[in-house]
Amino acid sequence: MPSFIELLKDHALIPAVASGLSTLTHSPDPQPRAAVETLRRLARLLEAHWRAEAEFLDQDRDNGDHEFAALAATWDEHFRVLVAQWEAYALQWDEVAIERDWPAFRAASADMIARIHAQVAAENQSLYAAAQRYGLAPLLPGDARGEPC
Repeated sequence: MPSFIELLKDHALIPAVASGLSTLTHSPDPQPRAAVETLRRLARLLEAHWRAEAEFLDQDRDNGDHEFAALAATWDEHFRVLVAQWEAYALQWDEVAIERDWPAFRAASADMIARIHAQVAAENQSLYAAAQRYGLAPLLPGDARGEPC
């Protein structure tokens, strides 16, 4: 089971890597190899995070507050939409496609990066804040807060 701290770290890393892709795509000169390497790094990070987040939310949905469970279900739909959008984007843009149509890749990447940033920010403000509010995601282990583990 992933810790809440790990999920929060991912929420710092994901936008940083996405911003690296944004920096690459701001160049008018095609950089397909660097773009593919950055896409692979972002894909690994997103996929691992999405698995960990799903596991975290599934456990909390089963053990947590009914209000949080309803919120998690709503966010689950947003999550599924983003995953589908990411998969379509990732399938479309290999190194050959990027080199062939750099302007379209730049536009598609700007859109995907904005979606990723928006999802992370919204989860931080809503879903993750609610998990903390309902006591489902302590930032410190019990003994560090003076509570029994």
